[in-house]
Amino acid sequence: MKIQHSIILLLSLIIFSCSDDIKVLEEKIKLQAEKNNTEISKVDIKKTALYLNAWSKEDFYQEAIDEFLSQDLVNPPPKGSILFTGSSSIRFWKTLQEDMEPMLTINRGFGGAHIAHVIHHFDDVITNYQPKAIVFFCGTNDIAALKGPKQTIDDFKIFISKVRANLPGTPVFVIGIKPSVAREYLKAEEMEYNKTISEISQKDELLFFVDIWEEMLNAEGKPNPSLFVEDGLHINAEGYKIWTKLVRANLVNYFNL
Repeated sequence: MKIQHSIILLLSLIIFSCSDDIKVLEEKIKLQAEKNNTEISKVDIKKTALYLNAWSKEDFYQEAIDEFLSQDLVNPPPKGSILFTGSSSIRFWKTLQEDMEPMLTINRGFGGAHIAHVIHHFDDVITNYQPKAIVFFCGTNDIAALKGPKQTIDDFKIFISKVRANLPGTPVFVIGIKPSVAREYLKAEEMEYNKTISEISQKDELLFFVDIWEEMLNAEGKPNPSLFVEDGLHINAEGYKIWTKLVRANLVNYFNL
């Protein structure tokens, strides 16, 4: 039975790896490697494509969502708080409540979320809490997964439309993609996303763009390494001080605190 199961699994992987989605991803990976003057083997291209395809599945972070739901049963967070949601830079914001006092906050950042993941779990990570405001940081992983700025922005528009439909009148504060050491090769795509979200916010009185880009650069105009942990992607306490200053200022101004 074990041999039969292994054969079935192998055949499934072969079929899966030949799908159109994988082929498209492989081409994108090749193009990205060429753009960065980086050599990548066929095996690594295949492995990367398989991972990116799996990562983009809507239920990739179901386990993290289930954990939130379990926590809420034991200790339901107060409704009417300010909800912070999105990817790991929100998840790792351990001093969030302290940084935003006296405002009450809920942290529902999870995994390395894409915007599509937040949309898929919208009711569980957003609607259920009936927040008085949403602070949103997401999109950098979408671009890293080679979705590109256009698809990432299209997903953002879907996210905003769901907020408007389910939580009318709720302001949304979007933290722009940060300039990171590890993803400097995606600078052009990330800046395009930020520019577009900023432009959208100027036409929506309930949408606010929190621009963190310039304050996270060093004197040479590069991502400031002193604001990041060892991986060059996630920010440290100094990085969160910048986020706190900029996000807090927007919230205090909006709520006249």
